[in-house]
Amino acid sequence: MNAFWAAVRGLDEALFHQVNQVWTNSWFDVVFPFLTDLNRNRILVWGALPAAILWWLYAQRGRALRAIAALTLAVALSDALSHRFIKPWFQRARPEKAGVSVVLRTRAHVGYSFPSNHAANSFSAAAVLGLAYPGLRWAALLMAALVAYSRVYVGVHFPADVLAGAILGLGLGIMTGLTLVRPRRR
Repeated sequence: MNAFWAAVRGLDEALFHQVNQVWTNSWFDVVFPFLTDLNRNRILVWGALPAAILWWLYAQRGRALRAIAALTLAVALSDALSHRFIKPWFQRARPEKAGVSVVLRTRAHVGYSFPSNHAANSFSAAAVLGLAYPGLRWAALLMAALVAYSRVYVGVHFPADVLAGAILGLGLGIMTGLTLVRPRRR
């Protein structure tokens, strides 16, 4: 069994190297660090996002309120489960601390790597949005995938970290969305 996990780890590190150091270009070097750190953008967090939520509530009222409640709960669950329970259990070091060659394109991160909270949170939000607004499903999933990919590209997560985060987030988002938001019927 140890040989199996060693092979998986080797594949994970090889794919990390490809994404972080080979499949790169100057445009990605600008876009992915910006995308990975959207939560630190004060204009977005304190300006555009609240304005969009208020407009959404005004335009959609009850439907928007249910979707926002489900989205908030799904992201809170995925974030807490990932950060408070799974990461301490696995204790996987981030690439820059794991002795792997890294091109770090954002600030260094502390804490454990597996699973990626960014991937879990963005996929849980995408799942809820996709259930509440089926026309947004693919756009929301694409955005979540870009956020997850950005975490490997900037050098703070291994591919397995973002894959596990995506699976966790999708599962929690689907469960929360199906419980709190009725999919729109045509």
